[in-house]
Amino acid sequence: MTMTWTDWQAVIVPLVLALGAVAVLMIDSFWGAGSSRWRHLSVSLVSSGVILFGLGFVLTQQNEFRPGFCRTAVEGPAECSLVFEPLTAGLWAVLLLGGLGVVWLSAYQLLDRDIPVGEYHFLLLSALVGATVLAGARDLATMVIALEVVSLPSFAMVALRRDRRGSEGALKAFFVSVLSTAVMLFGISYLYGVTGTLYLQTLAARVPGLDSSLRRVAFVAVLFIVVGFAFKIAAVPFHGWLPDTYAGAPVEVAAFLAVVSKSAGVAGLLVLVIYGIAPSGVDLRLTLAILAAVTMTVGNVAALRQRFAVRLLAWSSIGQVGFLLAPLAVGDAQAVVAYLAAYVVVTLGAFGAVAVVQRHRPGGLLTDYQGMLRSEPGLAAALVFFLVVLAGLPPGLAGLFTKLAAFQSVIDSNFLWLAIVMAVNVMIGLAVYLRWIAELFRTPDDPPFSVNIENTAVTVITACTAVAVVFSILPATLFALLS
Repeated sequence: MTMTWTDWQAVIVPLVLALGAVAVLMIDSFWGAGSSRWRHLSVSLVSSGVILFGLGFVLTQQNEFRPGFCRTAVEGPAECSLVFEPLTAGLWAVLLLGGLGVVWLSAYQLLDRDIPVGEYHFLLLSALVGATVLAGARDLATMVIALEVVSLPSFAMVALRRDRRGSEGALKAFFVSVLSTAVMLFGISYLYGVTGTLYLQTLAARVPGLDSSLRRVAFVAVLFIVVGFAFKIAAVPFHGWLPDTYAGAPVEVAAFLAVVSKSAGVAGLLVLVIYGIAPSGVDLRLTLAILAAVTMTVGNVAALRQRFAVRLLAWSSIGQVGFLLAPLAVGDAQAVVAYLAAYVVVTLGAFGAVAVVQRHRPGGLLTDYQGMLRSEPGLAAALVFFLVVLAGLPPGLAGLFTKLAAFQSVIDSNFLWLAIVMAVNVMIGLAVYLRWIAELFRTPDDPPFSVNIENTAVTVITACTAVAVVFSILPATLFALLS
C-alpha cells in the first residue's frame, strides 16, 4: 500500500506523538548520572513540544477534511480507516489539552520521586497516540487497536510507583481491559459476519438491507461493542475497577485516567454512534439512554458517601460520564464535545489542587481542606470554582450551559424520562460538591497548613481557571469546538 500526502496529513499528529514517546525514552536512557532536574525538564519539554505541535495542527486545519488509508469500495464512497475532519479536530483538541495539562502537572518536584520520569512520559505519550487514533478511526479494527494503545499504557502508569495499592489498581484495570476487549471482539466478529465489512460508514449502509433475523444479530453485536466501551469509560454496571484504581495511582496518573483515558473512550463511542449506529437503523438509543441514567445516578449517590478527595472525584467522574452519555445517546455530537471540553478543564484543575494539598496532607481526606479559604485563598477559590462548574451552578456557567445543552438534546429527542433523571442527578451532584466546598469554609480542628505551590502547579491551576472563566463568559467557544 502506497501512502499519499493526504494519508500523512491524517496521521501526522499521532505520528509526531509516537516519535516524541520514543524520544523521551531515549533521552532518559542516555542521560547518564547528570542532574535529575535537567533531565526531568528536558523530557517535559519534549512531551510539551509534541503535544503543542498537535494543537497547532488542529487549530490551523480544524475545518479541513483529510481522509487517510482509503480504499475504493465495491459500492458507495471510498472506505477509510482514519479521517481528520471537524469532529476529529474537536476531539483531538480536548484530548491534547488534557494531556498537556497532565504533563505540566507532572513537573519536577510535583511528580512522585518513586516514578521513573522517562517511562512515565513514554507511557503518557503512547496513550495519547492511541487516543488521537481512536478519535479519528473509521473502522472497527482500527478502533480496537487504538483503544488498547490507550488502555495498556494507562494501567502501566498506575503501577509505576511499584507499591501495593498501585499494583492492585493496575491489576484490576488490566483484567477489566482484557475482559472488555474480549467482549468487544466478540461483537465485532458477529457484526463482520452479517455485514462483511468493518468500515463504519459501510456498516451503516448495509445493516438496513439485512433481513429481520440478521438485523437482530447485528443489534446484539453492536450491543457487545458498546458494552466493551462501557467497561473502558467505567459506565455502570461496568465501573467496579475505577475507584480503587484512581485511589491506588499517583494523583497525576489519576488525573490522566480521568481526563485523557476516559475522554478517549467517550470519543470512540461517539464516533461509533455517529457513523456506525445512528444512520444504520440499529437503534441502540434506548440502551444508551438507560446506561446514562443508571451511570449518573450510581456515580452521584456513591460520591455522597466518600471521605477521600480522590475517591470523590473518581465517583464524580462516573456521574459525569452519565451526563456525557445522555446527549451521546441521541447523537448530539456538538453537545458531547462541549460537555467533554468543560469536564476536562475543570477536572484537571481539581486534580491539580488535590495534588498540591496531598503533598502536605498525604491522607487525602476531605477534612484536610478545612480552612483553606483563609490559609490559601487563591488555591481554595480556584477549587471552589472547579467544583461549582462540575455542579452546574453560577458563576460556573460553563457547566450550566453544557448541562442545558445536554438537557435540550434529550428533550428534543423525546426522552423526557431521561431529562427528569438528569434533573434529579443535578440536585444530588449539588450535595456532592457543596459538601466539599463546605470543608473549605469550615474552621479547622488543627492549625491550617501553608501550601508551598510550585510554579508549574500554579500554571496548571491558573490556566484551568482562566479557560473555565472564558468558557463561562463566552459559552459559544465551547460549542465552536465542533462547528
